[in-house]
Formats: sequence, structure tokens, C-alpha cells
Amino acid sequence: MIVSISRELGAGGGTVGEAVAAALGAKLLDERAMLDELARRLRFSPDALEQSVERPPTLGETLIANLARSAAMMEGTEVYQTREEEVIETVRSIVLDYAEHGDVVVIGHGGISLLGWRPATPVVLSILLKAGQQWRIEQLARRFSIDIEEARRRIKRTDEARVAYQKHFFRTNIYDVKQYDLVIDTERLGLDLTISLATSAVRRLTAV
Repeated sequence: MIVSISRELGAGGGTVGEAVAAALGAKLLDERAMLDELARRLRFSPDALEQSVERPPTLGETLIANLARSAAMMEGTEVYQTREEEVIETVRSIVLDYAEHGDVVVIGHGGISLLGWRPATPVVLSILLKAGQQWRIEQLARRFSIDIEEARRRIKRTDEARVAYQKHFFRTNIYDVKQYDLVIDTERLGLDLTISLATSAVRRLTAV
């Protein structure tokens, strides 16, 4: 089974993902685990890859990629793939490889859009976690021991980057609820109830 968790920064994606993975006995592919696996497969350092994960390319990168694609259309040249596209393809391969051998919980990376389809097997559960901005700011400030203004800046920057990333690479809207099986407001329901709902949904689907 693949459990795909999309989330707003500060809405509890890490906490919920860890709990669901533990309940399922699944491999957790959070940001750190994914970066480590990407670094191993692509032979890049995790620090270098961190600049490419879950963010859209800059204008300069897009220009270079477009020029390379134009060159690749000429006879005798190799097809060029940008690092960002290579990262996304590798993320997809990592998820599917782990899913072949057991259950996996994936946090972020385009959510269900990463797969591009809903395969008959393995079963996929797609979740979106959201919450009010001020609540998320307070959660983030508490979690990382940063001041409120810094937390506000991080959330604004990350929210914008994730929306742009999803739109650029997958032509989808991260907040389009039609692509999710379960949309939960973690501020309203609290993390304990959110975890209970998510794990109940997982157990129900795996029991079918």
C-alpha cells in the first residue's frame, strides 16, 4: 500500500506520517529518508539535492533546460533531462520500488500527482493535511524554537514554492480536493484525532 500525505507546512505532516507508518509497519519516506535515498541513487550529496526537492526551477534553470531540449531535437544529440526532472523520476521509482516489497508512507513530493495515475495495485490512499495559517505559524515556531516572524516567513515561502512546484511539474493544484481521499483540518480536529482517522482509513483499505 502507498499512503501519500500532502501537507501545508506546520500542519503536522511529519507527526501524522510517522504515526501512520508505525501503525502500518510501513517504510516512511519523509524528507530526510527521501534525500538520503536520492543521494545514493543519483550520486549527489544530500545538501545539493535539497535545493531541488519540492521546489520549481528558477527562470535560469528553465531557460537552460529549454535550450538543451532544443539542441536534443537536432540529429546526433542525446536527449537532455534537467536535474529537477531526474529527481522527480527517481522519487517516483523509489516509491514504487518500496511499494513492490511492502507498504510505504510518502510525505510530500507532489502527492498522488507524483504517480500520475491510481494503479489497481498497490492500493493508494491520498491525504491532504491543512490548517489555519496562524496555527501553523505557532506550531512551526514551537517545533523549531524560532520566533513568530521567522516562522511566518518560512510558511509563506514554503507555501508558495509547493504550489508552484505542483503546478509546474504536475499541472495540478495542491489544494484541489478532488485528488484526495481524505482532507483533514488538523487545527480543528487536532493531531490525535487526525492520526486516528488516517490509520483507520489505512486499516480499512488494507482489510479489503
